[in-house]
Amino acid sequence: MDCKATQDWLHAYIDGQLDLAQTVEIERHLAGCNACTQARDNHRVLQDSIRAAGLEFRCPDRLRSSIEAAIRRETKGSNARLSIPRRWLATAASLLLIGSISWLVMRPASSHSSDDRISQEVVASHVRSLLADHLTDVASNDRHTVKPWFAGKLDFAPSVFDLSSEGFPLVGGRLDYLEHRPVVALVYHRRKHVINLFIWPSEQAATGTPQSATIHGYQIVHWSEAGNSCWAVSDLNATELRQFVQLIRDAGRVEMKKNEEK
Repeated sequence: MDCKATQDWLHAYIDGQLDLAQTVEIERHLAGCNACTQARDNHRVLQDSIRAAGLEFRCPDRLRSSIEAAIRRETKGSNARLSIPRRWLATAASLLLIGSISWLVMRPASSHSSDDRISQEVVASHVRSLLADHLTDVASNDRHTVKPWFAGKLDFAPSVFDLSSEGFPLVGGRLDYLEHRPVVALVYHRRKHVINLFIWPSEQAATGTPQSATIHGYQIVHWSEAGNSCWAVSDLNATELRQFVQLIRDAGRVEMKKNEEK
C-alpha cells in the first residue's frame, strides 16, 4: 500500500472500521513511513481535541438517509438495499465535521494552505512531545552541548541560544519530523510553560513581521530568516511568546554579524 492509499483510508483505520487484511496492510506501511505516521498522529490529536471540547457529532437519521442516497447514486442505482452500519455513518458525519472545524481553526494561521498544514503539524508535534514525555534527546542548558549533538544527524547546522538571562532558559533539543523531513526542535521553558522551537532549511524569503496564530489554545509564531523556517509553539500567552521570538531573532542577527566580521 502506498502513501496515497494509506492516507485515503487513514480515518477509517483510526476508527477501527477496516477489515483485518486492510488494517495489516496499513500498519505495515506505517511501520516504514514517517510521513504517514505523522499524518496518523495529527489526526488523532485533532480528534482528541474535538472530543475534549465537546464537539463530537452524532449522525442524525436525516443525514444518514442522505448519505445512503448518495452511495446509491455512486453505485449506479443498485436495487439492493444497502446495509450500512450506523457507526460507520456516524463516523462519516463526524469526519465531515472534523474537516469543517479544522478549516475554521486553521484559517488565522496564514493565507497559504501549506502554512495551514504545517501549523497543524507543529501543534501536533508539540502536544505529542508533552504527552509522550519526550521533550529532549539531549538535555542541557549549555548551547555548546546542544548544538554539537545535532552534527551528523541533519544536513544543516542550527543556531542555538540560551536565553536564561531573559527568563527563557534552554532545556535541550531533539530531532523531530515535519514537512516530510527531519527538523530541529529546541526546547525552552518560561516558568512552567514549555516552548518548542522548530527549525529547518527553507527557500522562503526572510520575514519582516512574524506571523501569529492560535490553534486549540496553543500560540504559534512563524517566521523565516537566514535560510531557515522557524516555528515557535507554546501554551504561553501570545505576548510572552512574541517576546521570546524577538529575543531569538536578535540573538541570531548578533551571531550573523559576528560571523561576517570574522
